[in-house]
Amino acid sequence: MNKLFLLCLLLPISAYAEDTFINAAETLAYGVFDSSERQTLTKPATDDAPPVDSVKKYRFKDFTTQIPMQIGTEFGIEYQINTKPRGRPIDITTVIVFPEPGLKRPGGRTYKKSRETKRVSIGKGHLHGYGFDESWELVPGEWVFEVWHKKARLVKKSFTVFVPEPDSELNSPLDSELQSVKDQEDADG
Repeated sequence: MNKLFLLCLLLPISAYAEDTFINAAETLAYGVFDSSERQTLTKPATDDAPPVDSVKKYRFKDFTTQIPMQIGTEFGIEYQINTKPRGRPIDITTVIVFPEPGLKRPGGRTYKKSRETKRVSIGKGHLHGYGFDESWELVPGEWVFEVWHKKARLVKKSFTVFVPEPDSELNSPLDSELQSVKDQEDADG
């Protein structure tokens, strides 16, 4: 009898230890950020995602949902998973849904979304972002950032990527690529 009682007490503990279900998270920051200690991971592009960069340090500089379509712009969210125990690692899936027609990699595939599974720590802020490094990534419209745990969407934030006006202070010499992308869109209809 005592062995059965002890076994009944241990079952909930072992189930919790192996399978935590998270259903709460919060957005700590969103918008345009600057990053440092950034490196492209050796992981190549896949069917689920274009090439991924790792960012160690970042600072949000503009809390906005309006994102200028310009090479060098980095944007996204900082989120935190809220459950116990704090510090425990948990696997989550981050998703970015790209606007139509998707991101068309030259000589490659078209990405409609990016999906990446990663391990994060409960109770700590984590970045889910995107940076415009190449002209093929410059697609105006609604970009949707999501964070999932199992079948629960924990965070959703939408951004509108827009083409800056030609006389805007956002423009730089690199924007000739941007103008050619806009001209191509106008020609396509």
